[in-house]
Amino acid sequence: MTHATSESPGLKPLYAGLSVAGLVFLLMWMQGGFEDKVPPGLGQAVAAEPKPATPVPVAQVTRRVENEVFAWPGTVSAKTVAQVAPKLPGRILDITVRTGDKVKRGQVLARLDDSEIQARLGQARAALAAAEAEAIRARTDAQRLQSLYAKEAATRQDLDAAQAAAKSGEARVVAARDAIRETESRLGETVLKAPFDGAVVKRDQEPGDMALPGGAVLTLQQSRQLRIESAIPAHCAGLVKIGDELKAKIANPESELRAVVDEIQPATDPKTRTVLVKARLPEDSGVQPGAFGWLYQTCGQNEVLLVPDSAVSRIGQLESVRLRVDGQPRLRHVRTGKHYDGQVEILSGLKEGDAVQLTGGQP
Repeated sequence: MTHATSESPGLKPLYAGLSVAGLVFLLMWMQGGFEDKVPPGLGQAVAAEPKPATPVPVAQVTRRVENEVFAWPGTVSAKTVAQVAPKLPGRILDITVRTGDKVKRGQVLARLDDSEIQARLGQARAALAAAEAEAIRARTDAQRLQSLYAKEAATRQDLDAAQAAAKSGEARVVAARDAIRETESRLGETVLKAPFDGAVVKRDQEPGDMALPGGAVLTLQQSRQLRIESAIPAHCAGLVKIGDELKAKIANPESELRAVVDEIQPATDPKTRTVLVKARLPEDSGVQPGAFGWLYQTCGQNEVLLVPDSAVSRIGQLESVRLRVDGQPRLRHVRTGKHYDGQVEILSGLKEGDAVQLTGGQP
């Protein structure tokens, strides 16, 4: 005879509850649920630091009014930029420089086709020769008639006509010479020269192109006279004056320079509410036009909390100080801001009057 054993239906929920309770107990134990908790606040590990053999210098957190200095982004540009263009149309025969080349004032940069002007110059010189020959004949005739008139061998009318012809011949000579000078001047316009010492920024056209009056063939700039141009908000730009000396910082090559304000845009940009301020950089600063930089300017004042920079320890992105509490050091994380002559602004983590240890910037 087979006996069937069966559990009581009421025991199954009991087993399930015990299993769940055991699992919860195990999880709490693994997470340290039965260990003593450290209350939030200052860590005891820091409080237990051994007392240093020599006294550690301490400084107080102070509140001070400091000038608010802003760094406005700007671009370095040449003070003088010129587009070299012909006064007369002509086909470009040659361009003697390339982008980036240094040039001297009066240096030949490009030549245009001058064959047509050369032909006109030849015609003008031939016309001058004919006018001079005609003038010589007219002058000789006038002298001959003057002699005959003195001997009463010629009439006054003949003498006046001869003298008028001589004057007309001289006038034609003057006109022919003027025509030659004009043609030679036009011939000189076919040679484009550098108007100043500088550098070639751009070749706007190439040999074979048709150059037109006013159309740039080359663009030059004076590399020695540079300035940084920054768009400054109108409320701060109103504090800047011509001749003010501002600090400029150039990104590449990294350098810090003194810039003198020499131009302020007279009107505010209605879209950005900014004013363009241009400050002259020192000559031969080594900066290239087009470089990015910042122009520093004081605009207003602000109250800040300050501690010596040596009180702040830095590990990666974390900043901390050793706060003195009841004569003992406590680690306190802080967030810093701007630097002011050996001191640093505290944005959060401390209050005025707190005492911090000077750690020399070491963690």
